[in-house]
Amino acid sequence: MARRIHISEMIANKLSNAYTHATLPAIGEEFGLTMPSAADGSSKKERALQALAGKTEYELAEIARDLGRQSRAFGLEEEALAILERNTPAISEITRRDIAKCFGDDLCGERDVVALVKELFPIEMMTFGTFSLRILEEEIQQHMVNFPGDWSVETLFEQIGALTCSIDRFGRLLEAALHPLGRRGPELPILVTAINEVLRLDGYRLAIESELSGHPIYRLGTISRSPTGSPKNLIFASNGPKPEIGLGDAINNDITILSNASSCLVYDKPIGRDGLLWRELVEWWRDLQDHSADAAKDLGQRLHQSLASDAERQMFKTYFQLYHPKLGGALPALIPQVYLHYDPAVVSALRHRKGFVRQRMDFLLLLRDRVRIVIEVDGSQHFSQDGKPSLNVYADMVSADRDLRLSGYEIYRFGSNELVGGQAFGRIESFFDRLWRLYKVTGA
Repeated sequence: MARRIHISEMIANKLSNAYTHATLPAIGEEFGLTMPSAADGSSKKERALQALAGKTEYELAEIARDLGRQSRAFGLEEEALAILERNTPAISEITRRDIAKCFGDDLCGERDVVALVKELFPIEMMTFGTFSLRILEEEIQQHMVNFPGDWSVETLFEQIGALTCSIDRFGRLLEAALHPLGRRGPELPILVTAINEVLRLDGYRLAIESELSGHPIYRLGTISRSPTGSPKNLIFASNGPKPEIGLGDAINNDITILSNASSCLVYDKPIGRDGLLWRELVEWWRDLQDHSADAAKDLGQRLHQSLASDAERQMFKTYFQLYHPKLGGALPALIPQVYLHYDPAVVSALRHRKGFVRQRMDFLLLLRDRVRIVIEVDGSQHFSQDGKPSLNVYADMVSADRDLRLSGYEIYRFGSNELVGGQAFGRIESFFDRLWRLYKVTGA
């Protein structure tokens, strides 16, 4: 409670000092706050505190982080990140010092080290030493630009606070230092390998997120069991006969639907760092439907047609009712009936081999950092055969689960009876609230 009050006070002070009564409503709306009227004579701080009332500590921290970053309020942003990173594995000072040693005395190659550091740390307002009259920005210019090699990167990290700052800020510092604007060529992967050898001790790594003109761009993330690589073929929303699939270009793994194309959808756009968001799926559908006027509604209806039970329909409906208003453009797409394994043969016709146990997933979420969440809704067919309990059917299901988990997917199962009746809404809300906290899914 004390920390919640403290962060509220910090936000309110920043808003009241930086904005006028007239501009408070607009800036509040930008951060999801409804500012009360000033007609009753309330001060700007009082109005801000009223708007913040009722927000959870986590919600306040998100507001403080975004406000701090937008207004370059270093202390506010760091206070917020301390809350948001509370359950995040630490990157120790030892690790940070050893990473600094990997750089030697050259943090960012061809980039301007002063400008780079200034984007992340308020060096224009920091003094060098207790009694110095020179600001830290001038000292970095002197010791790392005018006289290269005078300071090591470890000394720089000590002076700017990189040894103790938030993980988020430290990660952004590393990402900027390795950006191809400053570093290219064969020495870059060698440096990244050395840094990753240090980072892995704390459970982190730098991985290639994208490319710029053929050069890698790295992003700091935790080491996880997530599948390697990016999704390439997303075949989903099956609502009819099984589609017949061929390879239009076997070298590029480009698929072609040869028959029954209308019974499924194929998402063919690249899936980026944030996974697959609902707004991206809607934009794809809008283009596919020649700029449909209400693409979101049309797509929702098409996906709804693929749902196989009342329990699945309740899951799908509740998900969007709850989280579309809360998460907005950051809402992950809840993708139904996704082909995981694709067997071109009809299982009932097989004689010489068994078919795949699980060809489709009930729902799939593709989150950032390659996290893939599978949600299964289990009816009696998952553990019975011909109306009788079957250990063989159950064993096939849990065997397929093991294979999927070992491939890096996360699986969550619901009994179909959990998703019908008066308790279903709260059960679904509780599950996704906890899932979003676990994977740091927040609104945008």
